[in-house]
Amino acid sequence: MNKFFDILTKVEKGVAGTGIILLTIFIIVDVLSRELFRVGFPWAQKSSVYLMIWAGFLGAALTSEKAAHLRPEIADKLWAKQIHLFVRIQNLLIMCFSFMMAFYAVKYVKETHEFGDMNVIINIKMWVLQLILPYTFLSMGIRHLRFIIDPALAIKRKEEEQLA
Repeated sequence: MNKFFDILTKVEKGVAGTGIILLTIFIIVDVLSRELFRVGFPWAQKSSVYLMIWAGFLGAALTSEKAAHLRPEIADKLWAKQIHLFVRIQNLLIMCFSFMMAFYAVKYVKETHEFGDMNVIINIKMWVLQLILPYTFLSMGIRHLRFIIDPALAIKRKEEEQLA
């Protein structure tokens, strides 16, 4: 199971990093072309916005991998002996929220697909751009399911994140 999550994390980091690099290039090229040639690329700005959205959502999934989400840490100190129980409960709540959001995101993407919405500037169907929504929530949900099964891993990841 660890190998699956390692691969998933590497792929998500790669896609998010590539998105950030591409959006940076697109914006620089667009600004330079506007300043030097008085002609911009309308697709550059729109593409950059979508790449930033994708990178941001993948960042949320990667934050879940590190167990770096916000959580009340007072329970860690007050009930240190039951920390595994609290970690399981918090991850159960986050997992339920993530899977619920994934469900609604799938419905949203399906509806957009049925309507045939397009982004006319970059000529891409909107449902393709919106696939990041259900993917991110599914990715977060399975990561938190992992932390429910192995709360010690969540505690370890959180401590590593605090030391970094």
